Amino acid sequence: MDSSTPVRSINWKRNLIFIWLSQILSIAGFSSAMPFIPIYIRDRWGISGEHELGVWMSAFYFFGMFSFCLSTPIWGVLADRFGRKLMLLRACYVDAILFPCFLLAPNPTCLIVVRFISSAFTGTVSAAQTLIVTTTPQEHHGFALGTLSTAIWSGNLIGFAIGGLVVHYFGFTAAFLTCGLMYLFAGLFAHIFVQDNFEPTKGAASESVRSTWSGLSIGIWTIFALIIFTAIARRFDEPYVALMVEQIHGPLNTAFHTGWISAVAAVGGVISGMVLGRLCDKYSPEKIATPSLCLGGLTMFAQAFASSLGFYATARFMNFAVASGLEAIFLSILSRISSESRRGAIFGLASGLRMVGILFASALSGGIIYLVGVRSVYLTAGILFFLIIPAFWASRNILQSASSET
Repeated sequence: MDSSTPVRSINWKRNLIFIWLSQILSIAGFSSAMPFIPIYIRDRWGISGEHELGVWMSAFYFFGMFSFCLSTPIWGVLADRFGRKLMLLRACYVDAILFPCFLLAPNPTCLIVVRFISSAFTGTVSAAQTLIVTTTPQEHHGFALGTLSTAIWSGNLIGFAIGGLVVHYFGFTAAFLTCGLMYLFAGLFAHIFVQDNFEPTKGAASESVRSTWSGLSIGIWTIFALIIFTAIARRFDEPYVALMVEQIHGPLNTAFHTGWISAVAAVGGVISGMVLGRLCDKYSPEKIATPSLCLGGLTMFAQAFASSLGFYATARFMNFAVASGLEAIFLSILSRISSESRRGAIFGLASGLRMVGILFASALSGGIIYLVGVRSVYLTAGILFFLIIPAFWASRNILQSASSET
């Protein structure tokens, strides 16, 4: 979008509301099936050992994130060329078709192949983030991105609860079909109600992924690095909630307990998005990040030593409440130091690099769970949170300089 195009040519608050609602539906669809993949693999193919199942889950997440990393920068460039709303619709409609195809996989290897293909076309969150920052006045980016993160966690809350009940009472066929339907309704909702004031930038037709990487400031590269490392810490334990539930409680009703514990954690994510988003507009985002990282590490340690589902759920809730808004903090800084005409591509790159972090998390956590066990995954994640703090302190001068130059 050309810098002369007025951001307020559409009602940004109304747009934010409808993007928020669309994201709730799409994330609820994803969360109604994905957390229960370990149980699906166990029940369908009889893979029940903690270490073996952990390796399959690591591969499932790794190749999904790898595919996403490859495709997301391309979608970001296409967003700047053809429009940001179009990218949101692409992700919703294609996922509505591909996610139910998990049911057709005859073995775990084919399940991973389907995941690889679907991940190449997914990405409703990055598309929504790009659409938000390009249609919202810059002084409200912290609030808008924080609000959008509440949609992500509200969707997770709804999806976890629905998925846990659907899997428990009706089975995985119903769960994957429910996932597809939610994505379809999310796409229709965005198609009808969400607006985009996109206008192609002069010369955008010659824009490429390679040219997008060139000319980025050191401040943007610094934020990219922080996004990668934070993604590793934040998502290190994500594939293994069901395994931790079995470790604490045993195999009885694992899907049900995984669902409600994940829903409780999602409530913490909603709180984090609302509070940290507001704080980023009121105070410097740099001042909010350090306590969030510190508390994130402590609550990861608490999960590692959980001896009951209640304690585990409480610690997980607290972790999400203090750490889920970290991405909104860094994206708020990124929007402040990046040019408006390239935000689609830059946010696409940021999303892709976040997936690079998750990809590394999947590979590293898979090795740790195979060698040591599931509790060590949480201990490692806690250590990673604390390691990010000195790196962030070292980068503050760079970020302040980049902000003053924009």
